[in-house]
Amino acid sequence: MRAVSMALVAICAVLGGCGGERGSEWVRADSKTTQTLESIHGSGPNDVWAVGRLGTLIHWDGTQWSGVDSGTNIDLHAVWAVGPKDAWAVGERGTVLHWDGTRWSRMALGIDNTLADVWASGPGDVWIVAGSGERFFYGPLHFDGKVWSERRFSDDSYDRPVHVWGSGPSDVWMIMGSSSKELMHWTGTGWTAVVPEVGSVPECLDAWGTGPSELWALCDMGFMEPVVLAKNASGWKLLPAIPSDDSLSFSSSLWNGLWGSGGKVWLVGDNGEVRHFDGSAWTQELRNDPDAPHLKAIWGSSESDLWAVGADGVVVRRTPPSSP
Repeated sequence: MRAVSMALVAICAVLGGCGGERGSEWVRADSKTTQTLESIHGSGPNDVWAVGRLGTLIHWDGTQWSGVDSGTNIDLHAVWAVGPKDAWAVGERGTVLHWDGTRWSRMALGIDNTLADVWASGPGDVWIVAGSGERFFYGPLHFDGKVWSERRFSDDSYDRPVHVWGSGPSDVWMIMGSSSKELMHWTGTGWTAVVPEVGSVPECLDAWGTGPSELWALCDMGFMEPVVLAKNASGWKLLPAIPSDDSLSFSSSLWNGLWGSGGKVWLVGDNGEVRHFDGSAWTQELRNDPDAPHLKAIWGSSESDLWAVGADGVVVRRTPPSSP
């Protein structure tokens, strides 16, 4: 218990307040759990879900976090909320859970694969990334509201995807992992391999966007050199170079997730670190501390209402500045 307490203290004195942009603060919330939380997503500021180890599911209703029975003790890796009566969670051993507004129920896929990520635009458009397991998948799984089917890539030499994000049924992106240079784009009728033209081609690990003309990808140029790519209507570009100051060096962290809106991006990573790109430069909003819990994922209903989750059940929230 002492080790956990010391780790929490390391994030800005028990997350009592860390300065952000224009007086914003990151503060700790009571998550009602000590299990590691792997993913967070919501349909709005008063409907937020987080999932993690041993079937942990917690929900934010605008006032507090509460534990919700998932019906399983299997590790959950990802969650996506379409609306208050439509949310999805996936995890180990082919686990797919659906929330109907009243309870979580399991859907039988008949597979034993690790399911790494989920994205949905509605009850008839759900995508799942299937990772390791007894059955090898050459493409992600799609649910049309009635049945699940595999949407194979045209070339079986492509690696299996590790992350999915989309803005709608005809704009879905698959992040292909550390051994692939391509991103796979679903246009509504088929797959297109996309290689961002940014000089040396990075290997991308995560993505987030707000629509077809605003997408970010967290990538690795190799030799512990993470970068963020940004896509707009004109194409892809690399965000500005990493600051040379050692205290702001990306190499000090392993980054686990990103979120963005309106040209701004936030990264979360190991040792409790949060980094922010304001459209021109990177700043550090939560410091890297070896005693702090790792942050695994980030999501927000807006840039003034961001959540990050991670090890030891840690949940932190970025709040807007207080009125003078």
